[in-house]
Amino acid sequence: MITATLLTALLTMQGTNLDTDAATLRTGAWLPRLGGTVTDGGGAIDFESNIDLRSREDVVLVEFELRPIEHLTVSLTAFDFSTSGNGSFVGNKTFGGVAFNNGDLWSGKTTMQSVSAEAAWDYWRPYPRGGNTMFTLSPVVGAQWYGTGVDLQNDTSALSVNRDNSWLALYGGLRFDLGWDTRGKISWIDSFSMGATLTAGALLGNDGGSLWAVQAGVSLEFTKGFSGYFGYRLREMNGEDGTYTFDAGLQGIYAGIQFRF
Repeated sequence: MITATLLTALLTMQGTNLDTDAATLRTGAWLPRLGGTVTDGGGAIDFESNIDLRSREDVVLVEFELRPIEHLTVSLTAFDFSTSGNGSFVGNKTFGGVAFNNGDLWSGKTTMQSVSAEAAWDYWRPYPRGGNTMFTLSPVVGAQWYGTGVDLQNDTSALSVNRDNSWLALYGGLRFDLGWDTRGKISWIDSFSMGATLTAGALLGNDGGSLWAVQAGVSLEFTKGFSGYFGYRLREMNGEDGTYTFDAGLQGIYAGIQFRF
């Protein structure tokens, strides 16, 4: 029933992604790598040099945008990232009271989950949405939840440490959107659009911290509300809780599809 309703809506869809009332559901594969450091009572352990948790993971990233009134875009985003690895420790560090010496065997896992909601207002709009050309510049405000987990074990000494933490965040930034209605010019594309957002803010809870993010992408609307999407996402955070600091982030390309309703 849901599939039939969706197909009917798409087949009767008019307009393009540039419309003022367009709502989009985007999903696809985000291919991020983890980078940064984690500290718990000793020197910072680097995810790239002390241990190696740099493998590129395939993460399902879901993004939804709605324009309930003219000039306002509301967005929801969620992802769940996990990576694991093992090897020989490089250097001499202490994490959560467990010593890791050069050459010790280690195994570990790191997770990051996030849910965010934000609003953007088309403040500067030399080419407003709804025409054949669209160009807008928008201030952005949002709220985000981050959950992180670090499991690190010294397999040589059989000692392990687990840290699970979460933070709320408030952030602001700037967004631009640019697009063209290509119907009548390119036979196989209804519209071409691109956009980017840069945000930064503060983490709340525990001992706080900071975060920032960059996202950019292009969308090709092939027909009646169906588009291909290719872009880039970066998510960085520095969260603190007593002697514990998670100063790390994810970045990678994102490819998927989106449906306009």
